[in-house]
Amino acid sequence: MPDVPEPKRMEIIEKPIFRDDYEMGLVDSDWLRGAVKPKRFIDFIPEQCILCEGCVDICPWYCIFMVNPTAVEDSGNVELARQMDTDDILFLIDDNACTRCNLCVERCPTGALVQSEVTGGRKKRGGGRALGTVPEKQRAS
Repeated sequence: MPDVPEPKRMEIIEKPIFRDDYEMGLVDSDWLRGAVKPKRFIDFIPEQCILCEGCVDICPWYCIFMVNPTAVEDSGNVELARQMDTDDILFLIDDNACTRCNLCVERCPTGALVQSEVTGGRKKRGGGRALGTVPEKQRAS
């Protein structure tokens, strides 16, 4: 019988553990409008993002968006679209809708989202905040 080479062993890559034990409940909209938000905000490290969209998926307030340059231009923000490469994805968060629940931070498998403290009287402006662009080539396959 001829010698048959031993098959190569596949490298085992550990995948992030996603929690699935969250309990959702309805929140009174009047209470939510009057709620005092913590002096924190969600910050983004584009170099660590793999565009898995786990944060978009888990956000109960639908305030996280990943937008391509065409959609940015279609929205009327032509100047911002010009600053983006054609394969960039713009990461946006709506600070007015965000309750800083931290679910997106916990869900992020790479640590691209972090919750930061507002210090020294520095305030983040309300509304939509473009946090950075991520090249499409960073997308995990």
